[in-house]
Amino acid sequence: MTHSETPSRVDEIAALLGWQREFTPERPWTLVEQDLGIGLPSDYKELLTRFPGGVFRRIEIDSPVANDKAWTKYKHALDELLQILGDEDLEYLDNVDYTLYPEPGGLLPWGTDGQGGTFCWITDAGNPDHWRIAYHDQSADQWREHPGPVTQLLYEILTNRGRNDLLRWDLTDVPVEYIPFSHR
Repeated sequence: MTHSETPSRVDEIAALLGWQREFTPERPWTLVEQDLGIGLPSDYKELLTRFPGGVFRRIEIDSPVANDKAWTKYKHALDELLQILGDEDLEYLDNVDYTLYPEPGGLLPWGTDGQGGTFCWITDAGNPDHWRIAYHDQSADQWREHPGPVTQLLYEILTNRGRNDLLRWDLTDVPVEYIPFSHR
């Protein structure tokens, strides 16, 4: 098997979820990255080129490329998360060394856990494919890190049968499923 024939982590996620539907994003990644003012990790782009955004075993990921309506929802959610995380009264960034995007190395949200928790890239590496992930666990009011990338973290959550992942939730009885958002 050559490198080009090696399944990607996105292929493995699709197989794990039984996802065979065809999806074609309507908004180009170049426009999204231009609008955000930053390049995004290639695995994330591959994931949301294959899936239209939705809930992956409780992990909610909005798609900025599904279509213009999805972009509007994505951008609104991103702006809202940045505002919430940066609200000094809420103290999310007290006693941690994180800043928020667009500050150099700032946190850039990319998903939520459906329980008030937020997943962010730590944009401190020049290459987005090397960004680590910071997760704010709302119930424990603490930040934890994962080396990334998004698809590795997602795969770990989808295949986990205990509390041994970034969430630290017992997912034994949680179905391994993907529920797409409806953007049309």
